[in-house]
Amino acid sequence: MNITPNYITAQEWQSLFEKKDPAVLVPLTKLSIEPEPAKQRDPNAEFYRKEETPWFAGYKKSEEGRAALENMLEETAIAIRSEYLKFEVKQFDKTIYRMFDDYHEFKEQLRYLNPELSKKHFGFTLGFNEQIQVTDPDEVLTPAEFTYLTEALNSREQLKNDLKAHAKIVMGLFDHYSEKFDSQYKLNLENYSKIIDYGQIFSRNHIGNYMDTIIYQIERNAPKREDERKPLVDIHA
Repeated sequence: MNITPNYITAQEWQSLFEKKDPAVLVPLTKLSIEPEPAKQRDPNAEFYRKEETPWFAGYKKSEEGRAALENMLEETAIAIRSEYLKFEVKQFDKTIYRMFDDYHEFKEQLRYLNPELSKKHFGFTLGFNEQIQVTDPDEVLTPAEFTYLTEALNSREQLKNDLKAHAKIVMGLFDHYSEKFDSQYKLNLENYSKIIDYGQIFSRNHIGNYMDTIIYQIERNAPKREDERKPLVDIHA
């Protein structure tokens, strides 16, 4: 009786390797999974993303809330939106008043630290990198003065935090406060520094009301959604 052994001999192993099909073998380099291409960052969306009806955000989180929304009376919905906008306007005012105080405190200190520079007009805005960006509408700052002001203003953490918070509030009101803001314009983080100049708002404000002044700057400097105009706020490169 011929019994086949239940193991593979060395010769059979050699035969298997000699008869390997090149089409079946996959190079090791192709076995590794290539990483998916990284998604392109959108700093505008990362900084601020428009939310539809944010005054109903609390209702949208539960089935009961969503059911309440479906059966909500129109006057109730209008009242909820009104309260939301009223709160945002208060946040707008509180933040910009604090920025006003910080800015003028800095200018007062500058009278002693750098008297010549303190005589020149300068402002600030929010740059695309979310840092304070110095504005020079009169084009009077030297490169050294511009660098000095940029570093000094960015060292004021409260001012920088308030500036970022205020820019988000402005964008939110721009999107939702249609009674005041004209939606035909384009406003985002990328073009904010070309549109809003807080130095002009705080030192050369002929309108008086801060929100109305910002609306004026948007209407004067912002491109329309279908048209990209050249910015009118002068910013050092």
